[in-house]
Amino acid sequence: MTTKENESSSECGGHPSYPKEFNGLPVEIDYDGAGRPFPSVIVDDQKFSPGIINHMIPGGNIVEHLETIRNIIARDDDVLICTYPKSGTHWIWEIVSMLRKGKAEYDPRIKETTMLEFLTKEQIEGLESPRILNTHFPLRMLPKDLLDKKRKLIHVMRNPKDVAVSTYHHFKAMGTGDNAYLGTFSEYLSLFYALEVGEKGGWNKYVTDFEKFAKDNPDYPILSLYFEDMKQDPKREITKVAKFLDVPYTAELITAVAERCDFENLKKANQEIKDDFITRKVAPDGKQFMYRKGTVGDWKNWFTVAQNELFDESFERWMSGSELKFKFVL
Repeated sequence: MTTKENESSSECGGHPSYPKEFNGLPVEIDYDGAGRPFPSVIVDDQKFSPGIINHMIPGGNIVEHLETIRNIIARDDDVLICTYPKSGTHWIWEIVSMLRKGKAEYDPRIKETTMLEFLTKEQIEGLESPRILNTHFPLRMLPKDLLDKKRKLIHVMRNPKDVAVSTYHHFKAMGTGDNAYLGTFSEYLSLFYALEVGEKGGWNKYVTDFEKFAKDNPDYPILSLYFEDMKQDPKREITKVAKFLDVPYTAELITAVAERCDFENLKKANQEIKDDFITRKVAPDGKQFMYRKGTVGDWKNWFTVAQNELFDESFERWMSGSELKFKFVL
């Protein structure tokens, strides 16, 4: 196995001291492979970056915002897309948008305009129906009324090795902001273990909570998809989505949606058509960073043999008792 990473890490220097609380909430410190500290605010056994809270959460009060989200009033035609970060959220949101319109046309908005993390109560209520809401929030933080009224929910999963690589590049692209990462992938991998697959809000808990919910509620309208299946046979998976949404469709529409939602076409549309205010707000050079490769198996270019073996051993432990089956290559 080859790896693209041969660079040496920059010096860490002296570590800043972090308070044990943030707005009255407990703070935990995790460390990357070079010993850099990364604080997380703990809310309902979930880790949140202080930088994300300060820059993205309306009002900067995560507790109040989560309460707002929990109390959203459902509409009859709401659809909620739930994904762990870097698992195809933009992709599935665009697919659902096109299918509900019955046209393979890009929405000029970006999916963040309907993302629960970023919206105030007034903004959510001001969205025109039918709403295609989306979120990275875990199951336990979803709007209660949407779940009680059994509004349709789409959950997309991606293998955690590619999630790790994609997350690393996502934070690297942020330059020197609060959420930027300055180390190497090898150093980041230790942080990924701590942040993304730990007991508090990790990848494994996210996907297995949805798995358990679907098993415990067999009559709930939830569609679970794999990123890798969507990549392998997009027309088949898009047809599944159309049937789930109960919208009229033709083979021609499915083909057109698959083509327009091909990764490179989505990336181009994001640059040329969409109002990507997130990039302007976050990226120091103004370049889009939401779309990088969108492939399956890029992890092989970044993991060493030893890292891969350790990850495989850990993966078996994380997913003990789960029936989910992930593809790491195609």
